Amino acid sequence: MLLCNQPIIDRWRPNFSSSGVADPIWTRLRYGKTVLCNSLEWADWSGNPVQVELCDFCGTAGCASGGYVHVSALGETVLWTMPNGVTETDIGEGQLFPATVIEEFGSVAFPVGVWESLRVAAPEVPTFGSLARADGGALRDAWAIGQSRPRAVDRLVPLLRECLVAADSLDIGDAMQWIEHWLRWFDERAASYVEGTLASPESTGSRIETLYFNGPGTADWAALAEVNGSFVPAFNSNHIFIPGG
Repeated sequence: MLLCNQPIIDRWRPNFSSSGVADPIWTRLRYGKTVLCNSLEWADWSGNPVQVELCDFCGTAGCASGGYVHVSALGETVLWTMPNGVTETDIGEGQLFPATVIEEFGSVAFPVGVWESLRVAAPEVPTFGSLARADGGALRDAWAIGQSRPRAVDRLVPLLRECLVAADSLDIGDAMQWIEHWLRWFDERAASYVEGTLASPESTGSRIETLYFNGPGTADWAALAEVNGSFVPAFNSNHIFIPGG
């Protein structure tokens, strides 16, 4: 998961000459060289998923086949995750495939203060309070989908069984049990809002448990965090999920 705490907001002008209309001025959101949204004001925020990468020849929502994110809120954080219900077949056929930033990082987290700063740049961005609360499906995707892992979550466990070779302290069997436990936990709440927070390991006195694969080091997954002898999902090495209630 990418923590977007210092986004770049700039103005740019797409070329609409092929559409026979004047070129608009758009407000673009970037993280480094990665474009998160090419027009904050023209994106249709009224539905979910939201197309955050619009056709830059006409600006019409849905004209481009991809560029979608699922938008939700968890605690004091806005999450962009894989569009709901997307399968490998959908992606292959160009149907609702995810935005570039989801392809690169798996998911994005915006602190509430950063999100509200986007509204200063483009008032069309919805208020934090109006966003849907994150359900189990969104949280599962924020946790399980990443740069080295399948975009279809149902392929994750087979991949782990084939490629997982070690973990920091857990044996492979125990690590797999915790991964499968949390996948089931999120799936059981896939359509229900989930109470919880993102916290730093330091604030909870927890320790990150990294899983290691038989491949390059970039494939390693900081997947779990030990809290009081139990394990919870780690969204990245600095953010762990603490269920509410």
